[in-house]
Amino acid sequence: MEGYSDSPFRRVCKTVAPTIVTYTEFTSADGLTYKAPRLLEKFHFTETEAPVIAQIFGKNEASFAAAAKFCEERGFAGIDLNMGCPAKKVVKSEHGIALRRNHDLAFRLIEAVAKATNLPVSVKTRLGWSDASDLIEFGRGAQNAGADMICIHARTYQEPYGVPAVWGPVYALKDALTIPVWGNGGVTRLEDGVALCQNLDGFLIGQAAIGNPWVFLPEDQQPKTFSDKLDVIRKHAAWMIEERGELNGMRQFRKHFLQYVKGIHNAKSFRSEICHVASLEDVDTALDLIVKDAALAAH
Repeated sequence: MEGYSDSPFRRVCKTVAPTIVTYTEFTSADGLTYKAPRLLEKFHFTETEAPVIAQIFGKNEASFAAAAKFCEERGFAGIDLNMGCPAKKVVKSEHGIALRRNHDLAFRLIEAVAKATNLPVSVKTRLGWSDASDLIEFGRGAQNAGADMICIHARTYQEPYGVPAVWGPVYALKDALTIPVWGNGGVTRLEDGVALCQNLDGFLIGQAAIGNPWVFLPEDQQPKTFSDKLDVIRKHAAWMIEERGELNGMRQFRKHFLQYVKGIHNAKSFRSEICHVASLEDVDTALDLIVKDAALAAH
């Protein structure tokens, strides 16, 4: 969710579904240690987003411990250690999913964070590098190192996102641990996530929420028409400007706007309009055009 799950997006999701727990973007523990301004911006949140979990990554024990203390001081509800990101630059740096090939270091990092904070510590990872053969071993080691919860994305590093998620090994992991285990991967409906839970303690929805924060609601409570989504979309645009200023805020909002209109009638014809919005007025103009086009199509 890097580049998407910022404060305005989390506010939108909490506006739609107030009871959910939200996560920050993927953030470097090293960068937080050095108080890098750009990274500190990623850790800004409002009271309306709470409870918010701080998601950090890295491979240095001292940086992880320092970042954990920083997260506690900032008022986060918990700390999530990302040991599952498959991005090439992350893996090349031996972060993210690369830590599944170095259990000893992964467990030392978990222990360093657990000892440095009173906050709950969770670990987000994948089934494994190429298969799930070490998942239970890794889960037990994470639990022994001090993890309070573990979440498994039900795909391996070598499987692209288009491959169906495989939840069986996640259920087996739950049976082997005493800490909560959550699942993730391929959940595009709240009802599907509930059905997939089985013996698990919870589940996460990620990419399916981009352009569709209503995914956190049962289908019978979701908007029936695009017009029913306008208030939330406008709030998202306004919060982006509040957070980043008009110019940068609108630049960042465009990618969300494109996702909001994905799948609606004649969506491609509005792409140019959406890709050039530079103010709230532009957003309103584009929304009005879309709604009018939908009304014409209905007749």
